[in-house]
Amino acid sequence: MIRCPSGGSHNFVWPRGTSIVSGRPRIEPRADSRLKAPPSQLCQLESGVIARFMLNSLDLPLRHSRAYTSGKRSRSSLMATPSSAGSQIVFGGSLGKGVLGRSLADYTKGTMADNSTNCTFTDTNFLTEVCSSNFATFMTLVGTLLTNTTNITDPCNRLGQDGTLLKDLEEYDFIVIGAGAAGPVITSRLSENTNWEVLLLEAGPEEPSMTEIPAYSMGAIGTAVDWQYSTQAQNTSCLSTGGICSWPRGKMIGGSMALQGMMYTRGNKAIYDDWADAGNDGWSYEEVLPYFIKAENNKATDIDNGYHGFDGPLIVNHFPYHPVISEDIVRAAEEIGYRNGDVTGKNQTGIAIALVTVDEGLRSSTPRMYLRPNKNRANLHVSINSHVTKILIHPKNHTAYAVQFLDSNNVTKTVYARKEIILSAGAIGSPHILLLSGVGPKEDLEKLDIEVLSDLPVGKNLHNHVSMGFGFTINDTATEELTSETLSQFIINRTGPLASTGLTQTTLFMTSQYAEEGVPDLQVFLDGYSASCSRTGLEAECSDGTIGTCGRRYINARPTNVWPRSRGYLTLNTTNPLDYPLIYPNYLTEQLDVNVLIDGIKQLISLTRTKALAKWDFQQNITPVDSCEDLEFGSDNYWECVIRRETGAENHQGGTCKMGALNDSTAVVDPQLKRESRMEPSRWKKTEGREGSGDLSEDR
Repeated sequence: MIRCPSGGSHNFVWPRGTSIVSGRPRIEPRADSRLKAPPSQLCQLESGVIARFMLNSLDLPLRHSRAYTSGKRSRSSLMATPSSAGSQIVFGGSLGKGVLGRSLADYTKGTMADNSTNCTFTDTNFLTEVCSSNFATFMTLVGTLLTNTTNITDPCNRLGQDGTLLKDLEEYDFIVIGAGAAGPVITSRLSENTNWEVLLLEAGPEEPSMTEIPAYSMGAIGTAVDWQYSTQAQNTSCLSTGGICSWPRGKMIGGSMALQGMMYTRGNKAIYDDWADAGNDGWSYEEVLPYFIKAENNKATDIDNGYHGFDGPLIVNHFPYHPVISEDIVRAAEEIGYRNGDVTGKNQTGIAIALVTVDEGLRSSTPRMYLRPNKNRANLHVSINSHVTKILIHPKNHTAYAVQFLDSNNVTKTVYARKEIILSAGAIGSPHILLLSGVGPKEDLEKLDIEVLSDLPVGKNLHNHVSMGFGFTINDTATEELTSETLSQFIINRTGPLASTGLTQTTLFMTSQYAEEGVPDLQVFLDGYSASCSRTGLEAECSDGTIGTCGRRYINARPTNVWPRSRGYLTLNTTNPLDYPLIYPNYLTEQLDVNVLIDGIKQLISLTRTKALAKWDFQQNITPVDSCEDLEFGSDNYWECVIRRETGAENHQGGTCKMGALNDSTAVVDPQLKRESRMEPSRWKKTEGREGSGDLSEDR
């Protein structure tokens, strides 16, 4: 019961009929398993207000309690009362074996603990940042429930130790820089050898538990765990924001993998074969496919079996939920000539409800699948909040021997490597660190009085997928997907809208008129039906947060150029490692990139006019974009204007430490991912995400 100052109240009723099966609750949904109240009785949760939530016939696995104690179903309660501080709300009450007595700030930002195991880790709850202040009451409760559910947060399997705990001048056999998609993989593989001490350094904190929930898979963008880079102003793209494009990149365990939509796709076969043809031995599609298969543990049934693995650490499946319209979009794509099938199999061109990296309703990230299962390895060390500032390289023999980093107290520390330093800090972080270390274009380093140890094109060849989004309304009521019922559905069963990314999981690889045969140069992303924010938790709430008659549902389509020709670069701004580099993306400087997107827009409009989608009555937003009003709506000139103004950077950056043969003057690393040897050999490595092959002691 929530009692409001006005005297009104409403019940928060959790589903009854719950039973425990194989250690997990199973629910038979009931019509009353939702928040019941007329909107007039809703009130803000603030100082002086008491909130009580009755969890009927259910012992949720909340942190501070042992889940499903003795297999019994008990009646638990969670009470919020004003603290002596006045503005804080303190949660108290009996939950299983634990007793709560913490402020709301403790729950949203503080160190969380499972009292039954005495496990702690510092979590980050960003829901109230993602949703506007109008949503604060219900979303605070959502965040509290989700971040206090132990089998979501997984506190006892987190490995990260704060950098302040790492002693200065420590030695390790291997030091891995960056815990994004690739770092945890190589760290796990190296630590299989118990004779090797392996250290993984990460600038950010542990990955927030909220990033593991599919509906919030991209929710951390713009928060403290996002580097929040911005490009330099350009006159060819992002013109509606002064030519400046925002570049989210993950600053946490999981890196940018923890910021993205969980879709499991691979580069096209032609990309890898082009690499091999350019002299990168070992990188043809047939040669890298075994490593994709080795890493994968695919649980789906509608796949090309010869292209997938079933025994690897990385769990791949479909989300347990997708909007009904997804199936009609698949049929519509078939109408215009695109097959329905596995786009990670033999043929990439086509439509699919995508495979995703998901395990029992949670993100199957490389930290979760490669690091946490090996938490008991005594030789595996993970240091978080450890911002690497420089790799120390001997000026005479050019051997990398140590890494400097700043801990969370802004203290500089140095750790030494007996064998190798492996750089895996991403498309911005890796070149930034190399440039600060004296590895990069000679003329750029000399301008900042940095000693040049290797004159290499670090930071060049930067490219990214570029999109343009445009909207439609459809014949569906625009109600919120997040309700108290779908919240309980996720907490109990890991199903429902929270267990998916909504319409985003439906993707289409298309070929423009400019594409090579069999090589799609466009990928379509769709946005809509997201269960991210709600003001009340009521089923009757509209997507704009109001209660009443809802309008038509809005969805967004983003044709994306996945074979861009334009190339940019990044360079140092200053020698201060905390100052961000200068990023010049040069988007759309090649006219062909614009033409490909225009082709994609036209194909998408054709898709919305198919018989399969007729019942949805797609109506395109025909309001002209600012500064494009004088152009004929729908003409090629109009779409080019829109593309250059509303440019979408898809956060798939790459190329800044290019791999190439020894005679490739544009390359930074060789096909073994070592530093190019045009000067003198060095022992640092750079990895872009390929799992280490065979005996990891090779060449050491």
